[in-house]
Amino acid sequence: MDPQLTSQIVPAAEIAQIEDSLAQLVEDTGGNHALLLDKSGQVVASHGDGSRQDTTALGALIAGVFASSREVAKLLREKDFRNLFHQGVREHIFIALVEEQWILCIIFNKGTHIGLVKVLTKKATDELAVVLERVRQQHKARDDVLGSSFRTSMEDTIDLLFRD
Repeated sequence: MDPQLTSQIVPAAEIAQIEDSLAQLVEDTGGNHALLLDKSGQVVASHGDGSRQDTTALGALIAGVFASSREVAKLLREKDFRNLFHQGVREHIFIALVEEQWILCIIFNKGTHIGLVKVLTKKATDELAVVLERVRQQHKARDDVLGSSFRTSMEDTIDLLFRD
């Protein structure tokens, strides 16, 4: 299984591309806010309504919803549910899995057509998948450079510095 994004460093160039994709999604759908999360619920990037100050809590709860839906899928003998839709009175949330490690969430109001949101979210997940795969490959390359012999040497040095 792949490590969570929280153990990876996302370079500024990739963050800028992610933010551009989120901004485009919000603009094209007429949505209120878009978030990219890792599966643990940590917000990687967000764009939209500046007054929304609950993104950290929202991210954690959305990750929980996705984890719960994965278990429901297992009970139904499905691999997973790649998209979830929550319909409220004023706002709706459409959530899509990006690759197997990230979650894209768009918040929009009742004036926005869900079909449009689904199509444009699919386009955004495809764009984000390319960027996030590059992040994953950079992380893998860094781990290859910091091989086990270097890690062992580093751990031995730290042990020497902090021995009793």
